[in-house]
Amino acid sequence: IETVGEYNYTILIDKDYYNELIKWLPRANSSVYVIMFVIKYDPRDPKDPVNRILDTLINLSKKGVDVKIVVDDETKRSYPETIDYLLRHNVSIKLDESASRTTHTKLVIIDGKIVFFGSHNWTQSALTQNHEVSIMIMSKEVANKLTQYFNSIWSSGRAVS
Repeated sequence: IETVGEYNYTILIDKDYYNELIKWLPRANSSVYVIMFVIKYDPRDPKDPVNRILDTLINLSKKGVDVKIVVDDETKRSYPETIDYLLRHNVSIKLDESASRTTHTKLVIIDGKIVFFGSHNWTQSALTQNHEVSIMIMSKEVANKLTQYFNSIWSSGRAVS
């Protein structure tokens, strides 16, 4: 057990995750770091909540926010259009270090102080239909520790193309 200071947290059940993420994500000023097992962009469905998340990240990147995303090979294998879409919009994205390693993490770190993690992948079913549970923690200490984790995976990640 580790004590990292006081922090505020919110438990995010089912659709609550998307509602909180889409509230906080556009407020990012300096950085958004993401590790996500599966991200499913759907160009055929403009109302897909994943598309809104990705468009928010693209807009943040265009504004100079440091946006970096790590995905597992499952995203490349099953949803290559996700990677193509992000690359077309100059968003930094990598695969984890090896096709033989599964990166099942679902983590978002905003501005080194807001952290989302839990069971939610970025798929329409996970964000709108599945039973999922995640947590949002507001803590620089927690964010710092998880940013170190993110950086270790990012630094050993592979190019997606």
